[in-house]
Amino acid sequence: MTPDHEQARAVLREVFGHAEFRGLQGEVIGEVLAGRDALAVLPTGGGKSLCYQIPALLRPGVGLVISPLIALMHDQVDALRQLGVRAARIDSGLSPEERARAWRSLTAGELDLIYLSPEGLMQGVLERLMAAPVALVAIDEAHCVSQWGHDFRPEYRALGRLADLFPGVPRLAVTATADARTREDIRGQLRLGRASEFVASFARPELALSAEAKRDGARRRVGDLVAARKSQSGVVYCGSRDGSEALAERLADQGVKARAYHAGLDKTVRHERSDWFRSEEDAVMVATIAFGMGIDKPDVRFVIHADPPASIEAYWQEVGRAGRDGELADGITLYGASDMAWALERIRRRELPEEVAQVQTRKVRQLYAMLGGATCRAQAVRRYFGEADAAPCGRCDRCLTPPAGIDASEAARKALSAVQRLGGRFGRGRLVDHLLGRTKGVSEDEAGMSTFGVGQEVDPGEWRDLIEQLLFEGLLVERPNDGRPLIALADRDAVREVYRGERKLTVLKTSKAGPARGRTRRADLGRRMSDIEEPLFEALRAWRREEAARQGLPPYVIFHDRTLAEIARHRPPDRAALLAIDGVGHAKLERYGEAVLGFCAAPGAER
Repeated sequence: MTPDHEQARAVLREVFGHAEFRGLQGEVIGEVLAGRDALAVLPTGGGKSLCYQIPALLRPGVGLVISPLIALMHDQVDALRQLGVRAARIDSGLSPEERARAWRSLTAGELDLIYLSPEGLMQGVLERLMAAPVALVAIDEAHCVSQWGHDFRPEYRALGRLADLFPGVPRLAVTATADARTREDIRGQLRLGRASEFVASFARPELALSAEAKRDGARRRVGDLVAARKSQSGVVYCGSRDGSEALAERLADQGVKARAYHAGLDKTVRHERSDWFRSEEDAVMVATIAFGMGIDKPDVRFVIHADPPASIEAYWQEVGRAGRDGELADGITLYGASDMAWALERIRRRELPEEVAQVQTRKVRQLYAMLGGATCRAQAVRRYFGEADAAPCGRCDRCLTPPAGIDASEAARKALSAVQRLGGRFGRGRLVDHLLGRTKGVSEDEAGMSTFGVGQEVDPGEWRDLIEQLLFEGLLVERPNDGRPLIALADRDAVREVYRGERKLTVLKTSKAGPARGRTRRADLGRRMSDIEEPLFEALRAWRREEAARQGLPPYVIFHDRTLAEIARHRPPDRAALLAIDGVGHAKLERYGEAVLGFCAAPGAER
């Protein structure tokens, strides 16, 4: 008999400790339980994993999960085992003995779920899997299959053959970020042509988004932002390996628990640092994009892009690593025109097919239009993904302090004319000096130009901001010159439109970098804790930390902060009341119930 919705809800409550499905979870699970293929696009932190974990527990056989990163598999297997679910992973991080044990468990029918990487699906592995009854095949981070996505991985292309290898077995592709074109590519590459498609809202109301134009001392600004979030866990993204190392060292010198992570590190070091980040409650990882996909840590309170991401898809994936527990978190991006120029140059150097290059170029420009635009940031992202009716979030910097638009057409004409007369021989600083009429090192010919000193009424900082805007608009371009880029005119037809007054240049009058303040940790847990609740919460966290260390697990695998806060708030007197707390299932009740209830009964939250 096919399992039904009520059976799925019972597993949700008894195993995972949640009373109700969220969003589209129930519909996706129903489709898989009925034995049909599906494509699900659910937001980061939206419970995608439950969409295949629950059907795997209800359907006969083992659930096969294809996942791109060892860290993701490690996290999910650890969490499932805590819940009493029979789960295993087979990857390069296992010893031969551990790998053999996993295969023996599979052969003996003792597993509910088994996790593998796409690279791990070698011929011998597939033959052994085909010999076992398979309940379903789940392909996590399915956007990796698409060249239109932001994390394209060629090895994902081979996963389409799973349709032939496991006929009649439902296949589920899940991802957090995929626009319409990427979803179409996922369907084609994975042979999911008839699969039902479930696309949830991309809204992440717990994220407070902001972006700042880079200024002198950008790395110092990042240090201020992190320092304002003391004792909070976060991720800082850098565009280069050297940059991540230098910034991690700078933050460590400030007393921050910070480490660097990038693909250039030894594999063992990367694993150690990934485990460190998962286990430390106030760790800050300074990383390239090599870090992050599949990190399930729920209490990341901020993501800062010291250098901007590659696209809006990448942006939403990366900032989405904050606030997975549903509590308030910050997503902050620092950006500049030189970042955009470098992103476009990378696309040019990759020698991509013309159509792919055009799409990737458009994605870069859409990202910077969002970062520099006046629209609510969350609304702009959601509309990018096709949510035409998305409303302003009311929480981002654009909603809280809307910038005023100022007509800068006349100043733009002066700057463009100066660049034209200077012949593209100088960089930004010299161009500003020319407009201000500063005479140091100036030849007689330059001093005699009609544009020399034509902009003395404008502040130097405002000139720099306008030049940045002209670079974003594609009217100016920076050309490489031994590390000191030179500025030249870009689109001369567009420049003539500005000269003739046919094109108006509007710049946003935004305030300088605002306060670096972070969010109050206790406010993130729904409301400020009372004097009675907080000592119990802290005692529970200390117990969790000790218990996690004893088992060699990240603390959040035992209980999320949100669950501990609910326990502190309600102080359950018995097992039945503890079981009613969201996040407490039967296995965790049996494993930890006595200890937790002991804390709740103790005066002053003492054992």
